[in-house]
Amino acid sequence: MPERRFDHVAELEAAGLSRPDDATLHFLWQIVDEGVLGATRHVALGNQLILHLIDTGSEEGLKRARMAAEFIARTRGHDTPVIGNSLKLLLAGLDDMPPLAQMQSLRDRVREWDLTAAERKKHLVARAVRHLGAAKGILAFDYSSTVSAIVIALGNAKPDLMVAVPESRAIAGGARYLEEFLPAGLKVRFVPDAAIEHVLEDCDAALFGVETLRADGSFLNTIGSRLIARLASLSGVEVFGCTDLLKLDLRSYEGHRPAPATRSYDSVLLAGLSIENLGNADTSAPELEVVPANLITAILSEYGPMPPVAVWDLGRKVFASEGSKR
Repeated sequence: MPERRFDHVAELEAAGLSRPDDATLHFLWQIVDEGVLGATRHVALGNQLILHLIDTGSEEGLKRARMAAEFIARTRGHDTPVIGNSLKLLLAGLDDMPPLAQMQSLRDRVREWDLTAAERKKHLVARAVRHLGAAKGILAFDYSSTVSAIVIALGNAKPDLMVAVPESRAIAGGARYLEEFLPAGLKVRFVPDAAIEHVLEDCDAALFGVETLRADGSFLNTIGSRLIARLASLSGVEVFGCTDLLKLDLRSYEGHRPAPATRSYDSVLLAGLSIENLGNADTSAPELEVVPANLITAILSEYGPMPPVAVWDLGRKVFASEGSKR
């Protein structure tokens, strides 16, 4: 994956500012270069970066914070609405305030955001655990902090729960699950993704994180998600997208459903190989793919489980009445 954080260095230099400090570059590595996984986690890290940059209390720090937020929204947030949506809300109306008021408003908004996000996640996890209470086996594909929270809470309620974690070579999200599932005492089957059909035999549900939720109830997630959803559906295993409704792409109401961008998988597939003309091998493929609504049993959100067809009306109601508060 390209080291996009260094594009921000060039933007700062073009604006007459010095290079970002090491802490800022580390935040950007975690977020835009996905040094850590999970869109929800990236939102929290973006908030921490903003607080770090305005901590000096200077107008330059404020300018850097706003530039960093806009950079994240334009890069990592381009196809991940929760990131762009959250930053848009944080920055809304700041231009009408003097600099000191802008900084205080940002501090207050970040604190309020963290509290409301935690409350939404609490409701989502509780309702998901209640809905999945009869499950004996869960498949969790690719890392999602929301899915992780659901599975750990479900495991606390059901000590005999089996969790199947297939490892994807696309992003190595399975290993990230192990870092949270094993210390929680969960019974985990960690298998290559080629064994997905095998482990599905012992699962009642397949859980997916959601990068982008669309108004028609479909969602985007890491490549491989659609294949697993299709296999699960054919095997009689229920398929769930797990997401805060803030990940709904409001542009999709107007037909904005672009094909996912492709990326190079050279670092994943070619590392360590010494084959003549290796550079001629084309490793380009999408990073995300669409899981269509017809393969999804339900979306598990803070509003409770809902069939994909219900996303359209709920999204309209939530963002019309509460959008300015979230």
